[in-house]
Amino acid sequence: MKTRRAFIASAAMVLPAAAFAATGSKALEESPVFKACPRASGGPTAHRFPKIIVQDQHKQKAWFYEELVDNKLVLINFTSVQGEQHYPILNNLVKVQAMLEDRLGKDVHMYTITTAPHKDTPDSLKKLADAHGAKWQFLTGQPDDIRELLSVFSVHGLINGNSWVGNEKTGRWLSKAVRQHPLYIAEAVARLSTGKHYKPFLVDMHSV
Repeated sequence: MKTRRAFIASAAMVLPAAAFAATGSKALEESPVFKACPRASGGPTAHRFPKIIVQDQHKQKAWFYEELVDNKLVLINFTSVQGEQHYPILNNLVKVQAMLEDRLGKDVHMYTITTAPHKDTPDSLKKLADAHGAKWQFLTGQPDDIRELLSVFSVHGLINGNSWVGNEKTGRWLSKAVRQHPLYIAEAVARLSTGKHYKPFLVDMHSV
């Protein structure tokens, strides 16, 4: 009797599992949310990033994570040619650029990822960067790839209020409001820096 009950109980558990195995996988593959994109490899948070190629305003192509992020200290933000008209962020970031001085492009790397990859070309992004005196890289790519990259940072729509600072040598990331005082964004870079560039605070705010 016990054996029969045990068999019935096990069958009740196996049948739904078998049904899901037959239909669940197909349902996931057909879902617009599901995309079997290879994951990047390398640093502490590589698994969070898709393995994709991006192109900057100078038409230089690169693997986003492997070449632009891995083992680097980065400052990442998001806008588009159209979005900048409604929610400007670049003038503020140019002030951050000035605070970083000669560190930019050496031990600190800034990237602006377009939120409109279907519209923003390298040429249009170059015009946008030049108009603001931005000397960092503006990135676009295949629309599906860029959308998946944006989803890593929970970016949806043409405008976004966050910037991200990450150190992939240590695996530490934090976000800052992109339009807050540029000092606080630069301070986030200093906090995630290592060695001589590390500073918990850039200025004594009490004296300010």
